[in-house]
Amino acid sequence: MEIQEKHIPDNKLAIINYKGPIEDMDVLLAKLMGWIEEEEITVEGQPFIIYYSPRHEVGNGEDVVYDVGIVLGEDEDPDKTELIRIVDLFEHNVLAGIHKGPTDSIMDTYEKIVNYATSNSYDIIGSPTEVLIKSKYNEDNKDNYITEIRVPIIKI
Repeated sequence: MEIQEKHIPDNKLAIINYKGPIEDMDVLLAKLMGWIEEEEITVEGQPFIIYYSPRHEVGNGEDVVYDVGIVLGEDEDPDKTELIRIVDLFEHNVLAGIHKGPTDSIMDTYEKIVNYATSNSYDIIGSPTEVLIKSKYNEDNKDNYITEIRVPIIKI
């Protein structure tokens, strides 16, 4: 797996903040994407998840703190709703790696990214993001899932 440093530019996001079971993510993403479609909003890229709870605790039956979101098109400026917030994400750098296949083994990919960071003088400074490039929302076969993991960093 190739790990690369990426620069993420300033973006406007539509997000849903949530604390609860990870299984609720399906409903949250459906609401977010339904709102995008209903309001005819232009987006850039695929939906993502930002985990504020430790990623290794996700799926252990505990409540998880996370956002589901998507990057809005450059000219979009929609109004927030009771559930969906519109926020600015400031430019930053990340280490990014691609996880292929089911998310059951995603912690192995996280471990490779963390090891790369420590071995190459990077400091991890924020919550990880998982961009759902191919997932159950647009792919039937779990073996074909593709998730880009982004870990915010600074060079030390």
